[in-house]
Amino acid sequence: MTISLNGITKSFGPNHVLRGIDLSIEPGEIVSLVGENGAGKSTLTRIIAGAYQPDSGQIMIEGAPRSYSVPQDAMADGVQVIYQELKNNLFPQLDVASNIFAHDGTGEFGRFFVNKDKMHRRAAELLAQVGIDVDTRLAVEKLSFGEQQLVQIARCLNHSVRLLILDEPTAALDDRESEMLFHQVRKLQEAGVSIIYISHRLPEVFALSDRIVVMRDGQVSLSGTPAELSEKVVVAAMVGGDVENFYPKEHHATERVRLDVQNLQADGVNGVSFRVHAGEVLGIGGVMGSGKGEVLRALFGLNDSSGAVELDGDIVTLSSPKRAIKAGIAYLTPDRQAEGLTLAQPISHNESLATLADITRNGVVSRKAEWERCQEVSTRLSIKCNSIDDAVGTLSGGNQQKVLLARCLLSNPAILLMEEPTRGVDVGAKAEIYSIINDVAAQGVAVVLVSSDLPELVEMSDRVLVMREGSINAELSAPALTQQAVLENAMETLAR
Repeated sequence: MTISLNGITKSFGPNHVLRGIDLSIEPGEIVSLVGENGAGKSTLTRIIAGAYQPDSGQIMIEGAPRSYSVPQDAMADGVQVIYQELKNNLFPQLDVASNIFAHDGTGEFGRFFVNKDKMHRRAAELLAQVGIDVDTRLAVEKLSFGEQQLVQIARCLNHSVRLLILDEPTAALDDRESEMLFHQVRKLQEAGVSIIYISHRLPEVFALSDRIVVMRDGQVSLSGTPAELSEKVVVAAMVGGDVENFYPKEHHATERVRLDVQNLQADGVNGVSFRVHAGEVLGIGGVMGSGKGEVLRALFGLNDSSGAVELDGDIVTLSSPKRAIKAGIAYLTPDRQAEGLTLAQPISHNESLATLADITRNGVVSRKAEWERCQEVSTRLSIKCNSIDDAVGTLSGGNQQKVLLARCLLSNPAILLMEEPTRGVDVGAKAEIYSIINDVAAQGVAVVLVSSDLPELVEMSDRVLVMREGSINAELSAPALTQQAVLENAMETLAR
């Protein structure tokens, strides 16, 4: 499908988000949109998908003007979107097959009585195309983040898609799963499907794209083929200048053991033992399903667990998040919108959620004390907002992530558990989050970092534990700590 955008503008009140965007995409072309959070990428794609209407400008499909009042209008033209935030696409309580065919109006499985066996068989076929094997009768909310993403991709394969928009599709996927996705994207490209690809992972952008379009402040600041551009040039166009020392790792590890975990058993975790020292950043890597995220959820009391856990030499029982917070543990969730934030509430309320007891007297929260504490931490983390009374949902992804970090820091943790801390944030926000990690470690906090971003995991960790099938398969430190070593140990069973 040939689609052209001519002079697209969009404002929300006084905020001019798009300032005259011109963009064209040809059949079978993969165009990557890159830019910092707040550059206008998501607003532009929502206009194409019919979720927003432009203030001015024109959408042209095959040379004819189109106007989409609702997303269903765009879907009728073959426009399909996989949003970064899964809650925009999925029905958590419904089973996998029902989610895949939620918008199917063909009557393939019966118009009055659904042939569920046929529907589940077809769902399994689509899932096999994207490389996963899960029970199609399982509720989607029971799947991992990465598996939920692949369910969305399988659903798109069921439709006569002509233009596919993917918003951070690999954010929750490991390298093997990402390659499966790329394979499907290239198959769609060969079939003539036009593709808009949005990602903050520049290596995959350069590997996959026919053309790269950089957006900054609601305008196109750069456009070219991967052969014409370089990562350094693209980053400079995104942020308005060079980003030096992108991984500013500082080493603050001491001999003092802050967290001692012995024989941790939980769903997806099989007898894991490790220690983390004051000021150390301990990385945990592995493929999806290796148990890396489940370790953090068990330590924060989100999943039932057994084993011995000591914090600063004292035995602690971590049967709930409340107990974990009281013991001195903070947890940064990988899914900020579904699990972390109350989007309609002010920034200050979101930041203070874990520490309300500190500012509550006789059952009443001191809003003055809350505002003062949250103003200080928001300033320290450079959260960009008009006021901490703003709804957190109005912030960019990077600033939303920093609100979650502010909540963690307000609890003055001894242990900071971070799962995918830079998922879906731009390069500028990533650099800021890395500096925050250094600052926290310098204060003697023990940091446990789970990341599917291999460069981030290797460059920002003092040591890395590589998990496979719920167990620790290797412990790596310099000079043996390399991306290749992490990948080889994570994928060992697949290499045999």
